[in-house]
Amino acid sequence: MNNKTNSENIEEGMDLTELFVKIKAKSKTVYISILAAFVLAIVIVVLTPKQYKTEISLLAESNSKGSASGLLGQLGGLSGANLGSLMGLDFNGGSGSDALTPDLYPNIVKSTTFLMEILSKTIEEPESKSKITVAHYLSDYSKPSISGIAAYLIDKLKNGNDDELISKNIPGQPLKLSRKQANLVEALSDLIEVDVIKSGGGLTGGESKIINVSIEMQDPLLSAVLAELVVTNLKHYIINYNTGKAKQDLEFIDARYLEARERYYKTQKALADYDDSNINVILASVRTNRQRLETENSLASSLYNSLAQKLEQSKIIVQDRTPVFTVIEPAKIPLKKSKPKTSLILISMLFVGGFVGVTIVLTKEFVQSFRNRE
Repeated sequence: MNNKTNSENIEEGMDLTELFVKIKAKSKTVYISILAAFVLAIVIVVLTPKQYKTEISLLAESNSKGSASGLLGQLGGLSGANLGSLMGLDFNGGSGSDALTPDLYPNIVKSTTFLMEILSKTIEEPESKSKITVAHYLSDYSKPSISGIAAYLIDKLKNGNDDELISKNIPGQPLKLSRKQANLVEALSDLIEVDVIKSGGGLTGGESKIINVSIEMQDPLLSAVLAELVVTNLKHYIINYNTGKAKQDLEFIDARYLEARERYYKTQKALADYDDSNINVILASVRTNRQRLETENSLASSLYNSLAQKLEQSKIIVQDRTPVFTVIEPAKIPLKKSKPKTSLILISMLFVGGFVGVTIVLTKEFVQSFRNRE
C-alpha cells in the first residue's frame, strides 16, 4: 500500500533533476526568449534619448543669526551702543525667523511660477546657434521617450503650434495655463532635482546646509546652461525674499531723508537770509522771529541727522540680511551620458528573457502533464 502511494506521489510531482532535464531539453525556447529580450533591450537603448546630468553644489549660510552675530550687531558692539534700541527697531529675529530656510528650496524650484520663469529664459540652441526660449527647446527640439511617444504625437496633433508656450502671470489674477503649457511645466519639473544635505558641523558649525541642484537634458551643454539658470534664479528669489522688507524700509527712509534734507537746507537758508537783512537791528520782534527760525532750523537739523543715521543703518540691515551662497561644485559640461544605462538595461532584459523562457517551458510541461492524466 505504501509503495503504491509513493509511486503515485512520484508520478504526480516533478523531481528537480527531471525539471532541469526538461528545461535543458527545451533550451531552444529559453534561448529564443533571451535573444528576443536582447533585441528588445537594444531597441530600447537605441530609441531612448540620451540624457546628460549636470550637478551644482552650494553651501547656503544659516540665517538664524541674531544681532550679536550680524553685521549690524557687530558695528553696534564696536560703538558701544545697541543700534536697534536707538532706532526703536528689533533686529534680533528679522534676519532669521522670517527668512527662507534651505529646506524650502526644493518647494521653491518646483513651484509653477518659478518653472514658468525658467521656461521664459533665452538659451542658444547648440546646432543652429539660434536664440530660443527654454520652453521652445523643450517643445520642438527635445525628443520624447519611448513611453511618451504616443502622448507626444497626440499632443502635436491636437495643439499644433497655436498655443503660446509661455503664459503671462498677471498680479492679482489666477494663473491660467493651457494643456501644452502645463505639460511643459511638468516636463521641466521632472528634469530638475534639488536635494538638501545637512552639513553636520565641521567648518560650517552645524548651521549651514549643502544644496545639490541637478539637471538632466538631452544636450550636455544645455544641461550645464540650464543648471546655471536654475541656481541663479534660485539665488535671486531667496535674496529678494529675505531682503524684500528691508529694501522697502530703506526706500521709505531714503525718501524721508531727502525730504528732511531739503527742509533743513530751506530753514538754514531762511535763518541766514533773516540775519543778513536784520544786521544791527535791535527789536524784540526781530529777536522773536529769529528764535522761531532757529527753533525750526534746530528741529529740521535734528530730524535730518536722525534720518541720515537711520539711512546708513538700513543699508547695513539690507547687507546683513543678504544670504551668501558659496559654490562648492560648479556646473561642468558632462562628458558621459547618465541615461539610458545600457549595461543595466541589457542585464535586466536578459534576466527577464530567461525567466520568461523558463516559464513558457514549465507551462507547456504542466499543460502536457495535465492532458496526459485526462
